[in-house]
Amino acid sequence: MKKLKPPFYIALLFSSLLSACNSMMAASYDETTLIDDVDETEQGADPGLDLAPPGKGKVAVSKETVKPEKELSLDSDTLFNLLAAEFASNSGDTKTSLKYFRKASMSVEDSQLAARTAYIALYGKEYNEALQALDRWRELEPDAADLPKMYVIAYLKLGQPEKAVTYVKEILSSADGSEFDQAIAVKQLLAKEATTSDAYAVLQILNDSPDKNKHLLILQSRYAAQLKKYDESLAILDQVLEIDPSLHEVLIIKAKILTAQGKQQEATRVIKQLLDELPENNALRLEYARMLVDQQDLQAAIEQYSILYEKMPDDGDIALSLALLNIEAKHLDEAEDALKHLIDINKNVSIANYYLGRIAQNKGDDQQAIDYYQKVKHGDYAFDAQLRTGVLLAVLGKVEEGIAKLEVLAEEQTDWVLRVKSYLAQGEILRQQKRYKEGVEMFSRALQQKRDDTNLLYARGLMAEKVDRLDMAESDLLKVITKEPDNANALNALGYTLADRTSRYQEALDYIKRAADLVPDDPAILDSLGWVSYRLGKMDDALKWLSKAFEMLEDAEIAAHYGEVLWQTNQKDKAREIWNKGKSLNADNPVLVETLKRLKP
Repeated sequence: MKKLKPPFYIALLFSSLLSACNSMMAASYDETTLIDDVDETEQGADPGLDLAPPGKGKVAVSKETVKPEKELSLDSDTLFNLLAAEFASNSGDTKTSLKYFRKASMSVEDSQLAARTAYIALYGKEYNEALQALDRWRELEPDAADLPKMYVIAYLKLGQPEKAVTYVKEILSSADGSEFDQAIAVKQLLAKEATTSDAYAVLQILNDSPDKNKHLLILQSRYAAQLKKYDESLAILDQVLEIDPSLHEVLIIKAKILTAQGKQQEATRVIKQLLDELPENNALRLEYARMLVDQQDLQAAIEQYSILYEKMPDDGDIALSLALLNIEAKHLDEAEDALKHLIDINKNVSIANYYLGRIAQNKGDDQQAIDYYQKVKHGDYAFDAQLRTGVLLAVLGKVEEGIAKLEVLAEEQTDWVLRVKSYLAQGEILRQQKRYKEGVEMFSRALQQKRDDTNLLYARGLMAEKVDRLDMAESDLLKVITKEPDNANALNALGYTLADRTSRYQEALDYIKRAADLVPDDPAILDSLGWVSYRLGKMDDALKWLSKAFEMLEDAEIAAHYGEVLWQTNQKDKAREIWNKGKSLNADNPVLVETLKRLKP
């Protein structure tokens, strides 16, 4: 076909097409990137020393890549291909756009057009096409700065890490900076573009040379650990220490890998040894303290956090950790001191007030607990603090105030789960006050908002039995079981209700057995098994289950049932002994009171 010298407006059109290509790619890649970000964590946990701050790992496109081109002669086919490519790209049809750009780039010796074809191929995940476009680009512009990175990406996306290594080496050989800087560049490239196994394969090849980069070895060790090649990872770290014994951070990585292997004691010894050498290294001591916490060595962890607390009294996180550890170890006075210090230095104040409230509540000072809880206005602990305030007001005799507070708290919640917790707390107060009818009404109002909530149905079912609404109790518990067939509490509650309040003993036994299959050693379920066995006249089974239940949990209601079966089997002295234990536990238990009133022992 005869070549046509384009008129001036056609030359302008071609220039605008290339400019539009640039604009299209800029819209897709934020002007200096090749493909979208991939968070490094998608490849898995990354144990060990970070070689660089967390980053996006973008591959930059050099502005020098695009060079002024000489005036071009375009035939009609090439012009058509460029126009078709532009229209396809504008409509988001990357595949068609690539097809026409590829045709145009093969007929025009223009490196910019070849580069854009490669960009579009990578963007469209047409990696084999991208390699062909890159070859064309290299043919036209062998020294283009971005070619090595582009080849690396294409080969990594094709799962061919061995071929990518050649171009990674090119990048490293042309890069300025230290070995550390080179390792950063490799880390960012692999974290973004490679799978864990392919990244590891690249590093294996890079590190298989006499002149080893210790930072690349650390990176290889990290990938080996991600692949659970723990022994290999540790061996690589030993190589690093041979190169540079002063890299103490490597020992921290080793400790983490040993921990991942389940060798916690060995990991702790490694860190302890290093800490002995560097006793003033607070970061290392903090790592050691955390490892002790993970191993549940609370006293040793408290000792380390106490040292840190003394050295850094204004560090709110250390003071809070020390307080929480002391709470877990039941050193409440020490915990209280650390929490009050947090308030003094204005760090973690809401959390400190919350836990001071918990400590006061644990000590039985309910009013002091309320005072602390009411200072928790915001944050993750605010809801629980207000919930506890409502309950404690009722404990202090301010029942209506407590219920009203919980009602307001429920209405304030947009999270249904939190709203349900408020309703359940109200229900518990009403149950303790024996205001069962009000409890049923309150749960019924709550269920109007969400009729199939199993927590509310279960709670209303238990409350309904107290007001002789056995129809409602059975209906609610069956709804729970239908929705949650493995709900052992609902199965046991329905079975016990049928055994205790009806003569449907075999049906009751079936429900209780299902619960027992799910939770074999639950004292409440064993008590139900014993009680239904008694109702069925199976005294040996009744004694077996009730004695086991009472042995596991000395409870007044279990004592009432166990004593009654002993009494009916003519073991009256033992029955009195069990009942006396029950009375010492809770003389006001309604089941025990009713049993003793009925049998008159």
